[in-house]
This record gives sequence, structure tokens and C-alpha cells, in this order.
Amino acid sequence: MKFLKGEIKIILIYLLIGFGWIYFSDRISFWLTDSMESFSEIQSLKGIFYVILTAIILYFLIRNYLQDIQAQKEEVNALNEQLTAYNEELLAMNEELDQSFNEINEMNSKFVTMIKFISEIDKQASFNEDEFLGDLLKNAVRIIPEADYGTIFSVKNNNIQFIDAIGHDIEQLKKVKIAQENILYYDKTSVFTSEDYAINLSALPEKAHSILLNSFRNIKKSLYINITINEIIVGRISLDIAANSSKDFRENSPKILESFAILASAFYAFKHYDSLQNRFTKELVGSIIKILEIHDNYTKGHSENVAELAAQIARKMDFPGKIVVDTYWTGMVHDIGKLLVPVNILNKNSKLNQEEFELIKNHPVWGSEALAGSNVLKHISNYVLHHHERWDGAGYPSGLKKDQIPIVSQIITVADAWDAMRSDRSYRDSLTESEAIREIVKGREKQFSPEVVDNFLKLVEQGILTGSDIQPDNIYFNNINEQYFKYLFEETTAGIVILDKDFKIIRCNEYFIKLFELDNYQVIGKNIKKLIVPVEKFPETDQFMEEIRNNKRINSHSFRQKNNGEMVEVAIQGFSISIRAGEPGYYIIYQDITEIKSLEAKYLNSKNKYEALFRNDDVVMMIIDPANGNIISANPAAEKFYGWSEEELQQKTIFEINTLSKSEVKNEMKQAHNSNKKRFFFKHKLATGEIREVEVYSHPIRFENNEYLYSIVHILD
Repeated sequence: MKFLKGEIKIILIYLLIGFGWIYFSDRISFWLTDSMESFSEIQSLKGIFYVILTAIILYFLIRNYLQDIQAQKEEVNALNEQLTAYNEELLAMNEELDQSFNEINEMNSKFVTMIKFISEIDKQASFNEDEFLGDLLKNAVRIIPEADYGTIFSVKNNNIQFIDAIGHDIEQLKKVKIAQENILYYDKTSVFTSEDYAINLSALPEKAHSILLNSFRNIKKSLYINITINEIIVGRISLDIAANSSKDFRENSPKILESFAILASAFYAFKHYDSLQNRFTKELVGSIIKILEIHDNYTKGHSENVAELAAQIARKMDFPGKIVVDTYWTGMVHDIGKLLVPVNILNKNSKLNQEEFELIKNHPVWGSEALAGSNVLKHISNYVLHHHERWDGAGYPSGLKKDQIPIVSQIITVADAWDAMRSDRSYRDSLTESEAIREIVKGREKQFSPEVVDNFLKLVEQGILTGSDIQPDNIYFNNINEQYFKYLFEETTAGIVILDKDFKIIRCNEYFIKLFELDNYQVIGKNIKKLIVPVEKFPETDQFMEEIRNNKRINSHSFRQKNNGEMVEVAIQGFSISIRAGEPGYYIIYQDITEIKSLEAKYLNSKNKYEALFRNDDVVMMIIDPANGNIISANPAAEKFYGWSEEELQQKTIFEINTLSKSEVKNEMKQAHNSNKKRFFFKHKLATGEIREVEVYSHPIRFENNEYLYSIVHILD
């Protein structure tokens, strides 16, 4: 009888007992007595016995039935509470995920803004201090959005000079002369905040005080830091929040401002260092070359000519700026070893004998050994050592051939031969340009590298062999940019590369090396596509390259390959930059999004858990759009209760089911959506036309970008 409902069981048992009593009670009474008198007494008590007996039986039956109902109700309530808890957990996770994505997008936006600022430094015509500091201030206000205003000034001769301002009147500020002692915390290095300006206005002369008050806008709070070199203040950057603003500086804003101060300090330090180093290197090498020219009658101007031509060839071959720099200085010092060759041999008017020639052949070795002891030039000593090697292996001092010869040495060989042929010698007159070109072509794949010769001939065709625009100062400018990038990249958690126009890597940060598990020697000069792009992603990468060539920004997700073959999912951002005058380059940022994908997986797991709870046959659940009353989804229990399929329910509105008026239902949904009310008592219409009383629990829930009502329906009658 387990398949029968409780009410039917009770009725059947009652009927069986009643009919049984009627049928058997007289027979039992006759069996219990042997006299009519006793039988009559028993008959008079038979009804009482029947009532008592059936009452006891019915009591136990009804009690068990009610206990079962109570247990089922408690189970439904427990399930309802569990669903509510899961729903709240899902909502919290959704909010956390939305917040994480918003924070990541905000960080990416700030990071790209800062990268773009740094990448465009080399577009300035010169190292203009005011332009740099002005750009620095603008980007600081952009990356710290709670700041409404800002100023930046330099300190010279113990007086401050305003460079630029945002919001405040910079033209008036530039007219004010203020002593360094009048700025707050002028001898400190930390980031400071105050509810007033970063200058002690009360200590200023009356005129300066008045100008500043009229120049400054009213502020609520100021955040500022000194720009220092060797603990000496050289400037200050200050950001302000407007007096009527409700914002406040965020927790990470002081750290960001400190990064800008470091960048400004680096600007001053490297500008000073670069000026000293270039001047010292130029003067030192220039002095040595002058000594060599005195020593050798035929080397006057030769080193400079070779250096400039070699640098042009290196640039034509699209080498990174550092290689161009090394090529230039190698050309300048390639013959420095001749200082150890006797003067009478160097300036001999007749043909050298074998012994003299063997002595001359030592000059690359002597030059290399001399340079190896210099901290500034030792890295080019190997290029000097091999600048007389030949492509066919018949050169000296090591007999290297083809690609065994360092590429810089290959370039110097061609530039050296060209300038020697175009110069007068004691034993011959200079060759004409056409004669010298024929000799260079004749030596292709014998004496000279075919690739270097081909690029040299392109320079000839373009008519730019003379009037070189390559100067050491301009080339070292690239090195200074490299230092800026280094400062910025050290603190990032994204792999960054700078590519030339052929997508070969010029620079990269340490995180890029770690992300793809590469060695430093594997990176520079390598094509990015061949280095980290898996074969199946070649078509996609070709499309990215085409877009970025056309000055489009890249913002995508894809897979890239580590050195060990393992795949890593990355977010890719890229944009074009100028790596040097007139030549394009590209800036690519790779961010490992494994952690983000982990958050997505967590979200999907929660969603699946929710789906498993929603799709049940016992508790009636629906999802409703409060904007129009449409039933978005209904579970199997709802189909069973209402008598419509899920598809039919999704074509209805809650107004067609609820017996209240449309305006009343709308008002109730509004309260549920605003979380002012969660439980409602309604009468719902079924497919059969029957009206049932229900208790509805409703709570707002977000799916994608929409707010819905998540409703659990308890049947009351």
C-alpha cells in the first residue's frame, strides 16, 4: 500500500475495521458468553468498544501521517535554506568576479597609458626638460583619476620654478619666485598628504602670497613627493583633489606617484650621466684617434668615415639601436692596434715584405687586447679582433669564415675596404666610386659577407653614402630610453617586448623571459613569431601583424608556447611606436591570464552547482524578468505543478498566472527586486483552470548583465 496516499490509507483502514466489526462482533460475542443476559450486556457495550478501538487506531495512523508531513515540510524548508545560501554565495562570487575584472581592466588601462608615455619619449626632438616633466604630470593625473589638479616644478639655485600645472594657472605661477625652504617637507623623500597646498603660503612675501592664492584652485587634499638625485631635491610633483569633490586618494595612489618620481629622477640622472659619458667617451676615443693619425699618415679621417658608413649599413640591415651603437664605436677604434706598429712600416712608400706584413696583421689582436681592459669599450673588443676575417675563411687572425665572423666585424670589413679604396695611398691613387663598387661586388662571397654587400649597395643606389645622420649622441639616446623601460618593467607582471618593423625583438623585460622560460641569448634579434608562437597560431599572428602595421591596436586572447613546449594562455595588447626617427616599431604586452581563467572556472562551477539545484522535480522554481513579467525559465517541478511545459511557461508572463491585478503584481515584484520584501502569498492559476494558494520566496539574481527575480513556490493547500 506504499503507493497509496496517506489520506486514502486511513479511509481504507477505517472501512476495513468498521465492516470487520459489524460482521464479526456478534459471532465473537456468542463465542465469549453462553447466556443471552451476558450477550445483551456485551451488545450494549459493543458500540463503546468500537469507538474506543477505532479512535486509538485512527490516532496512531493520523499521528504517523502528520509526522511524515512535518518531516517533508522540514526537508523542503532545509532545501529552501540551502538554495538561499547557494544563491547568496553565487551572488557574492559574481560580485567578486565583476570586481576582479574591473580592477584588472583598470590596471591594464593604467599600465598601457604609462607604457605609451614611456614609448613616446624618443619622439621628442631633444631632451627638453619642461616637455618631459609636463608630460609626466599629465600622465600622473590620468593614471590617478581621483586627482583633479596638479603641479610640477623644478628646484634650481635653491628656488623653485613651476614647469606645468593642470587646473591651476601656470602662467601666473611661473611669475612667482619662491625659496626652496618655503615648500613643505623640502628635505624629505617620502610621499606626503595634506589638506592644504604643498607650499607654506603664510611664510611667503605678501605679493607672492597673493599671486599664489589667485593662481591655485581650492582643494580638499594634496598628495606630493620630491624628485631627488643623490638625496638632493631637484623638483616636486603634486596632485590635488578639488574642494567640492567626494573622492579621496586611493590606497595605491602614493605608490603610483612614487613611481612617477622615480621616473623623473631617472630622467635627470641619466641625462646627466649620458652627457658625461658621451663627452668623456668621445673625447677619449677622439684623442686616441688623433694620436693614431699622427702615427699613421694615411689614417686621417679614416676611422670616422668607417664608423659612420658601418653604422649606416647596420641601420639598413635593421639591427637594434645597441648593435648600431657598437658598430659605430667599433669603426672608430678598429685600427687602434696600429699604435704598436712601428711608424716606418706604417708609412712605408713601397710594398711591404712578408715579415712586415705579418707584423701589420697583429694590429687587430693588439687593438682587441687594449679594448678588453676598458669598461666602456671592452664589449666591442671581439669585433675589432675579427674585422680582417674573410667570408671565405682566408682572413686573419683566426681564419674564421661565413657566419663564424661576428656580424659587426662583417660590416666593418666592407666599410673599411670601401674607405681605403676611396682614399689615396703611397703606393696608389684612390679608386673612383664605380671602381670601388666593382671591387666590393667582386669580393662578394669571397672577402665580404653577401648580406652586408647587398645592403651596402642599397645605400649606394639611394645615394646616401655621405652626409650620415648617425651621431653617437643620437644613438645613445636609445640607450637612455632602455634605462627608462628598465625602471618601468622591473615592477610589472606582464611580459613586454619592443619589436622592429620586421617583428624582430629589440628589447624585452625579465618577466617576458620568465613567462616563456627563455634564455636571454635566445631573444634579442629573434622574430617573435618564430620564438613563441605555436604553428597552429601562425595565421592568427599574421593577421595581428597586418593590423598593427596599419596602426591598429591589438587587444586579444590567445595561446603562446613556452621554450619547453608548454602552452600558456595570454592576453595580448600591441600598438605601433617609433623606435628611432623615421622607422616604425611595435610594442607588445603579454599577460598570463591563467589566474583569470581560474576565476572563470570557479564561476562556471558555481553556475553548474546552481543549475543542479534548480533542475529538480520537488521544489517549484521560476526565474522572472521584473521589467516585463516574462517567465525566463521554469524547472521540472514547475512544469509538473502548473501543468504547462517549460516552453509554454516561457511564453507566458507572471501576470497570466497570478490572480492579482497587473499593477499589484508589478508592485510586489518591485519590492522583491529592491529586497524590501522576500515572501509573498498569492493565488496561482494552473493549466486546468484550478486556483491554488501558494507562498512565493523571491530574490533578485544577476545573469550576465540582467537582473531577474529567482522565485521558489511553496504549495499551501
